[in-house]
Amino acid sequence: MRMATKAGETRTRVLQAAARLFAERGLEAVSIQDIRDASGVSNGSIFHHFGSKNGVALHVYLEERRTYWDHAIAAVEAYDGDPVDALGAAVRATLAYQQAHPERHNFMIECASSSWTREHAAPVQALNAEFTQRFLAWGAPHAMAGRLRPIDPQLVAALVFGPSQWLARSWLTGLTPEPPTHYADMLVDLVTRALRP
Repeated sequence: MRMATKAGETRTRVLQAAARLFAERGLEAVSIQDIRDASGVSNGSIFHHFGSKNGVALHVYLEERRTYWDHAIAAVEAYDGDPVDALGAAVRATLAYQQAHPERHNFMIECASSSWTREHAAPVQALNAEFTQRFLAWGAPHAMAGRLRPIDPQLVAALVFGPSQWLARSWLTGLTPEPPTHYADMLVDLVTRALRP
């Protein structure tokens, strides 16, 4: 039992150190040695638990995506009232999260466009499927009852979550001086108009 606890503690130390480093410096600027030094865990232990730097990065990326999507979907699920307004709440939640955690969100963007992500597509797709299912389980009854416009769920997700990604990316790269939440009211209005039956 103690070995399992120690292994879990080791993994946690590595992931916490790596998450901090990736957020501060970016994926490419962090080495295994940096992770080793920040976590106090040996190279052998890191490779035993994760296989490589990309293995560490994948775990950090999946955890960050899970946290982000939990935040966004929870806003929809917790909203009591008009389901279209619940989708507006999800827009606000994503914008607020991106603004509150710019380095972590930038790491997600960097990973999503990285070639190594394609090599690890299966766990990313599994996580996406989990949240897509949650989103569909919430939305399907509303669409069937006529409370949401009957359009493809992929388009609904693109409308609700896509523009906030664009705004965050523009802000994080310096193309837009205003933070993501600056656009919240207008974006919520546009999204809810598009989805209202």
